[in-house]
Amino acid sequence: MSDIIIKDLPGLLSSKLGTKKIKDTKLSNLISKGENFGSEMIKLDVTTVDENGKEETLHGVAKTLPKHEMMRQAFKVQVTYTNEMAFYDLIIPTLQDFQKELGVQEVIDWFPECYATRKNLNASDIIDDNAVIVLENLIIAGFQNIDRYIGFDLETAKLVLRDLASFHAVPLALRLKKPEVFEKVIKPHCVPFEPMDGDDFLPVLKGIIEENKEIAHLASKITGWKKTVLPVSDLFGTITHTDMWTNNTMQKFENGRAVSNKLVDFQVYSYGTPATDVFFFLWSSVPQEVLETNLDLLLNYYYEQFVNVLKQHKVDVSPYTYEKFLQEIDKVGCSEFQHAFVFHNFIIHGKKNAEMEHPPPKIVVSDILKTIPVKAKQKSYYMTQECTKRGWLK
Repeated sequence: MSDIIIKDLPGLLSSKLGTKKIKDTKLSNLISKGENFGSEMIKLDVTTVDENGKEETLHGVAKTLPKHEMMRQAFKVQVTYTNEMAFYDLIIPTLQDFQKELGVQEVIDWFPECYATRKNLNASDIIDDNAVIVLENLIIAGFQNIDRYIGFDLETAKLVLRDLASFHAVPLALRLKKPEVFEKVIKPHCVPFEPMDGDDFLPVLKGIIEENKEIAHLASKITGWKKTVLPVSDLFGTITHTDMWTNNTMQKFENGRAVSNKLVDFQVYSYGTPATDVFFFLWSSVPQEVLETNLDLLLNYYYEQFVNVLKQHKVDVSPYTYEKFLQEIDKVGCSEFQHAFVFHNFIIHGKKNAEMEHPPPKIVVSDILKTIPVKAKQKSYYMTQECTKRGWLK
């Protein structure tokens, strides 16, 4: 019998269920250990019955607070859960209404449907153990996460970048067309996320590069992922996901080809430049063999999609040149390189089905280096060389 409990499920789902009654509920862990960090992911199957006796099953995913206090503090759940709820309850409807007013035929749908949100059981603004976000179970709808060890092929990477461009461009258009709405509804929830201090592992990150004699001199450029506050240009300022990697986007495949995409996990979105998401996504989640021959193609593809969405929303795109977009990439390059470098080695290529643990009391660099796969190290070398060559890693 499952020990997972969600209190007052009928009250939580009342808006979604209407007059239907809950007949049976099954709760179970949705994903393997070590595949999510900022929340517990619970598979929620609710059998309902209407007044005529007809039964249906609601398939959902319930996001609840992390079990470990360390992760609650690291992810600042009072902020991240409040903001993710606001993303579904306020921001998405605001963006969709804006599109409809402009006559946009296909409004944004690159996210799961949200069935319910709750901060607690006492109607306050405090996030507690009863906080929960219930979303559509995208797996039932045919979507899946790709293997983080493998990463995205060219066509799937383009599919993600297409929706990422929409994610950036629609709120940007809102900011330009209705600045007062953007400032009132969107901006207050765009809170910069400060990562955990990773200095303990910095010798390991440097050690990866020092193992390669040809580029060992570049190890001094590896500084680890720290909070970097960059000025946001009036031109490109918009919502940024800030955590766009393999586990935070899902695809539906037909005949082995990705045909649809959903972005997920809006816990740490912020206000910034789209370049942060593009840079981090490419270097964290697209394999070396794809980037070696298609990096410029992917950058240009994203840019074209971004500009096309702005045009659909009646924005003057003459200021949004490709050269200015590349200047944004250059501006965020150093900080987002560090972000992607940490993720690539410790998260993307971290152990699967492993519990989140506290760092060991003493870090032995040579021992940790042995656990990092050769493939991960090879891409680390490529990342460092290529980003240095392009002036992104200074």
